[in-house]
Amino acid sequence: MDLLIGKKIKQMRRERDLTQEELAAHLGISFQSISKWERGDGYPDITMLPALANYFKVSIDELLGISELEMRDQYLEINRTWAENNKAGKHSENVALMRSSLKTFPNDALLLVQLSTSLEKLEGSDEEKLKNLRESIAVQEQILRYGEDSEVRGATMYNICFAYWKVGEREKALEQAEKLPNLYKSRENALVYFFHGEGRKTAAREALTPMAWVIAHHLKALCEEENDPTYLSKAAQIIDILFDGEEKNEFVDTLRKSLE
Repeated sequence: MDLLIGKKIKQMRRERDLTQEELAAHLGISFQSISKWERGDGYPDITMLPALANYFKVSIDELLGISELEMRDQYLEINRTWAENNKAGKHSENVALMRSSLKTFPNDALLLVQLSTSLEKLEGSDEEKLKNLRESIAVQEQILRYGEDSEVRGATMYNICFAYWKVGEREKALEQAEKLPNLYKSRENALVYFFHGEGRKTAAREALTPMAWVIAHHLKALCEEENDPTYLSKAAQIIDILFDGEEKNEFVDTLRKSLE
């Protein structure tokens, strides 16, 4: 059996905002032992299990992660339901679903992202929308505090800039935007160096979509600030070159229409 006790200890420790040193002090052991368990380099002595389970107020089975497979199935079902609701525009249901699910999976980055997204899509009065947006910001700040997934953190760092801007916190928006990586140091630019053959072709072709959006986005900004429509015609020409003959591509069609 693949014991998940180290992962479970780490999760429960973080849910309680405890450092490894603080937990070790409560248990009367060294923090190096906690660190070793959480890295998966070893397990607690069997005599420690009752103390750990009692401290975290869970059963020994739960501490060992024996029911982890059931939890994973539940997690997948939650995300499947969220996707269906989101497609159907049932954002209020999704807010309730995520709030309930986060009681079972505290500080889960994906669930927090989905809660934040659903909050910003709720309808209501201007006052209600502002309240929901502020709650979304609080959720995103929680992701940045606890989240370890680099892609989720990167997306959240980008999205929270606009949330700050919408509520009038301009300095926070600019401060956060300054922390984002530049266009050169992106996933697309790195991958094309490391693939060969078909893999490299795929990576290069997939990079054209975000690249086209960036070009159109910035040339449109220059058009607006300099009142010069030639920037739009240049953007349209570049898109035609990049996506020659791809009239049925929904993204390209939307991008072309944004320049009209």
